[in-house]
Amino acid sequence: MKVIILSKSSYKEKDCIYNAISQEGFISFMAKGAQDPKSKYVWLNNPLTIAEVEFLADGRYKHKVVNNATLVSSPMLGTTDYDYLVSIGVLTEITRNILPDEEKHLAFNECEAALNALRSGKDHYMVVLVYLAKLIKFSGAELEVEHCIHCGTKNDIVAFSFEDGGFICQNCQSEDTVKDLNGTQMRLIRYIFKAKDYSLPKIELFSDKDKKKILTKLKEFVDDIVGVRLNSLDTLISAK
Repeated sequence: MKVIILSKSSYKEKDCIYNAISQEGFISFMAKGAQDPKSKYVWLNNPLTIAEVEFLADGRYKHKVVNNATLVSSPMLGTTDYDYLVSIGVLTEITRNILPDEEKHLAFNECEAALNALRSGKDHYMVVLVYLAKLIKFSGAELEVEHCIHCGTKNDIVAFSFEDGGFICQNCQSEDTVKDLNGTQMRLIRYIFKAKDYSLPKIELFSDKDKKKILTKLKEFVDDIVGVRLNSLDTLISAK
């Protein structure tokens, strides 16, 4: 079974309990002795490590027990780049928290693709933005990025309201309509929610300032609407 590690906790003296996702669902399992630095499974202790695991056919334990595990990829191998490491922390928090346990497996393919994109050197802000947009959609809190949320027109768009859930056109704006995003930033919202993958064409149209602005807005949206605080985003947003 191919899994992505989300978190670990100590069990007894040297064992570890892992929470992970596979394509089939959320899973918890134990690796005996994995806290020992000399353990052959010590590499499992890094969040977002991808592994192929086999379990003992033994019903004596509360959790499945690893019989054999093979490393597929580790996000911590081969790099000390600050932006990359911060982005890994953000992806970890997003994957752990936005979806309930019974739906976390929906993020499996997206998480693997986002990790591959970061490892290949793709823009870390954009990878995080697209991944966050995809998990927001999985959570059922999708935003309307095609037309005015009120009348359906695609013309004369003047604002984007996270509170109302989408674009607002000139005819539907009111005195209370907040216009705190410029045209490029509104196009960036549409870009990330419409992105099919992490190939990220034409991202040169968006500055780091634009990306940080939308990350800030999405952080507030996830906090207010989804009910999840993504504190790790603060580090990414404040980075130079």
